[in-house]
Amino acid sequence: MPGSSRYLEAFKESYNAIGLASLVAVSAALLTPVPLLAGLVAETIYLLFVPDSKWYTDRLATKYDNEVVARREKLKQEVGPTLPPTVMARFSRLESMRNQIGGQTFEGKKWFREVLRKLDYLMEKFLLFGSKQVQFQTYLRSVLDETTPAGVVPPPAVQPSVRRVIRGTDASGEIDETWVQSTVATIQGRYSKEIDDLDEMMKKDENLHNQAVLEKRADILTRRRQYVSQIGEILINLNHQLHLMEDTFGLINDEIRARSPEQVLADIEDVVFQTDSLTEALQAVSPFDQMPVAAGAAKLYNEPNAQ
Repeated sequence: MPGSSRYLEAFKESYNAIGLASLVAVSAALLTPVPLLAGLVAETIYLLFVPDSKWYTDRLATKYDNEVVARREKLKQEVGPTLPPTVMARFSRLESMRNQIGGQTFEGKKWFREVLRKLDYLMEKFLLFGSKQVQFQTYLRSVLDETTPAGVVPPPAVQPSVRRVIRGTDASGEIDETWVQSTVATIQGRYSKEIDDLDEMMKKDENLHNQAVLEKRADILTRRRQYVSQIGEILINLNHQLHLMEDTFGLINDEIRARSPEQVLADIEDVVFQTDSLTEALQAVSPFDQMPVAAGAAKLYNEPNAQ
């Protein structure tokens, strides 16, 4: 937390505000400024020494960490019911590993607090990315249904894959990349056929108004075809990113006792960078501001480093 923020937080502390208000009341009651002046002197000394003290730094850190936990619980309550049970089971494993890592004997170390906060940041992103994954999968299903001719049965939403068998995971809660790729290809093929049909109609129809309408329809379908492709790529990227987060938690839990703080932080920083890059890509197609709690996840990563 920046130094200026610590001074502001110290000034806004409830005990400090109550003390100043009491001195103002006493001065007003006694009709003398002496208590207030004495209080201002004490306030100056307080602001000179307390905000920079280890006691107050630890107090702010604890307060901030409690806010992080509360925000994550709120996010879990809001997003959790929309996620597949297997995804929430994976998140529970992350929580367990986070607790194991937090139980290490590095309490009070600045680098260790930074490690924990980056892990907290990744946990919030895991939930948000999981939510987006469900949203995009639902979108692809709806577009597939929309573009499927009457009487044609679309492929199942989830199919077994060799990769999933090797991992031994439950197919019901994990995105099948083969299905994503085939679904995107199917939708794009149907859009392409419709665009070709519109081009043929434009060549045959000499009415300028009709041509303008047909041209606009072709333009819209071309943009939809591009958007579907973008969603498919991001959906697969989300799947990889969620697994990367899980692998990182496992790695940190394995090696935090044996590796240097710099190495541990570098491992997490790489994953945070990948996470932020994916967040930027998501903002282009489906802004996080639709989720009020998303701002808290950004704050989590911006503030800890100055502690």
